[in-house]
Amino acid sequence: MNELGATYDLITELTQTTQLHRFNADRKISAAKLEGFEKQRHQVARDVENVRGVMDAARDFENMVSNVIDSIAANHSRPAKGAAT
Repeated sequence: MNELGATYDLITELTQTTQLHRFNADRKISAAKLEGFEKQRHQVARDVENVRGVMDAARDFENMVSNVIDSIAANHSRPAKGAAT
């Protein structure tokens, strides 16, 4: 995880809505005063949704990086303005 820590941090910047949903689910679980298996069931459901959100953010991040790479490659292959041809 240390090797990818900076990348993970960037991806989690895209999961703010997911984090809010997780905190909301935590409050609901706490307010319901659930115990044992029932509490764990709700926590697992919360965690599954959170992981889905991180996966979606990772895909979005991958697309953004790919678009940047494509843009840089396209700009790099063009002759500079005013350059002799």
